[in-house]
Amino acid sequence: MGNVREMTSRVCLASNLRAARSLFRWSQEELGLQCGLKRTYIGALERREVNPGIDNLDKLALGVGVLAHVLLLSPELAYAEIYVASSADSESEG
Repeated sequence: MGNVREMTSRVCLASNLRAARSLFRWSQEELGLQCGLKRTYIGALERREVNPGIDNLDKLALGVGVLAHVLLLSPELAYAEIYVASSADSESEG
């Protein structure tokens, strides 16, 4: 795990959004559609260029299928919950 000072909420969120997109096999555009947010905003979050408002954090969490705080956890802690959400999503599609 990286230095605690380097693991800001912004860094954790960016990493967790990328992990979620990978697990769900979504593009930035698809994640945006799932959350009601624009692709460009998703990209800016992943590049750590913007801070999300609390309402947008809730939209992201709802779209991914986790509680909002999970997206701010260190990636090592968040991965399991994001993985479960992606597995549930793929089962509902099948």
